[in-house]
Amino acid sequence: MTIRHLKIFIEVYKEMSVTKAAEKLHMVQPSVSLAIRELEEAYQVRLFDRINRRLFVTESGKLFFDYATHIVDSFDQMESAMTSDRGTGSLHVGSSITIASYLIPEAVRRFGQVCPECRVSVTVENSHRIIQKVLKNELDFGVVEDKSGYEQLEERPFMEDRLYFVCGSGHPLAEQETVTLEEICRYPFFMREPGSAAREITDHLMKSRQMKYSILWESVSNQVLLHGVEKLSGITVMSGRMLDREQEAGRVRILPFHPEVFCRQFMIVYHRQKFISRTMAELMRIIEEGNVNV
Repeated sequence: MTIRHLKIFIEVYKEMSVTKAAEKLHMVQPSVSLAIRELEEAYQVRLFDRINRRLFVTESGKLFFDYATHIVDSFDQMESAMTSDRGTGSLHVGSSITIASYLIPEAVRRFGQVCPECRVSVTVENSHRIIQKVLKNELDFGVVEDKSGYEQLEERPFMEDRLYFVCGSGHPLAEQETVTLEEICRYPFFMREPGSAAREITDHLMKSRQMKYSILWESVSNQVLLHGVEKLSGITVMSGRMLDREQEAGRVRILPFHPEVFCRQFMIVYHRQKFISRTMAELMRIIEEGNVNV
């Protein structure tokens, strides 16, 4: 089998249509169908079921896709490395919203001083979505909050972080020396969206304590949540690294309730089958160093 066969299969898998894959690859439909048939005959497996003129990927097809994407990616990286000067090429990195707010820009700046010819593009989404993109090989690696939970991924912890319950300076709980979770849950919450690490950790805490909490606002933006609790009598959950300026200005207060579950690790995650290029290793090293200005 050839790289061409793998690229055709990947496109059919993504489109779930021979016709659409042929259009994207600028090929005729019979040639695409032939390539899929040759793969199935070579490995004696069924990659797709054909039912009512529709394609449905089989379990063998899903497994084959995992291998094919990483083989093609490694081949493309080899081609780029062999035909380019040292340090050229590109990296596509994913970052959670919180980490991208203060760590990634400085890390990319420092990387640019070491590898000026390598272009770094960054996708910023919540941790769950970044992990899914790494699994699909849509990203070279991701920087997320806490463990991924997937055996296919390598996880490298590099920095400890702590979440806090936060309210505005005028909140009824702001001046109390001690608070309980029951008291906190009496107020509406301003929370990150499902799939974010802060939301999942908070949900886990509430479930384990058999507590219910009411979410009034939901946003992908930490700044929106901070502005909300500053003006309204709500509670949010946020990384302490996001709170320095707001605390110094007296706009928010960290509540004196710090469950152990709120302590987490920032992780670099990448697929176990991923080829680690020199530039990818260098950017990960800079992030792991922990000497960026945070």
